[in-house]
Amino acid sequence: MTIKPQYFALHELVCKHVLDKYGEQAWQFLDPRLIITIDWIRKQLNKPIEINNYHWGGKDTQSGLRCNICNLVKSKTDKGQVYMSAHNEGQAVDFSVEGMTAEAVRNWLVTQDLPYPIRLEAGVTWVHLDCRNAGQKVYIFNP
Repeated sequence: MTIKPQYFALHELVCKHVLDKYGEQAWQFLDPRLIITIDWIRKQLNKPIEINNYHWGGKDTQSGLRCNICNLVKSKTDKGQVYMSAHNEGQAVDFSVEGMTAEAVRNWLVTQDLPYPIRLEAGVTWVHLDCRNAGQKVYIFNP
């Protein structure tokens, strides 16, 4: 069963390469836990959340699902480096919330009763959220 969010369009959640190749079939690559969680966050905050913005002429193209030819992934492969990001598995998004700093969003998330366990990346100016289970409701990591 494919789960689609109430607040996000597919182009916000997958890179343009995947969208161009698979169209609506690209929903299959996104983890339902991620979709449910980001929709829940958007509803609770009641503020716009920006993930990929390439559809509107923005520069963010790899903030959701990343494929093997996205620059971040391809550059690692070209160097012979293993790259196992949750983004490659459809389990992560990088986002910003209108009117809030990334740190404020992270602090808020820690206090919430989220639908699924999440991981957050510390010390970055955006919010990296993924649904890999680290054994606790909210796990904050440093890369």
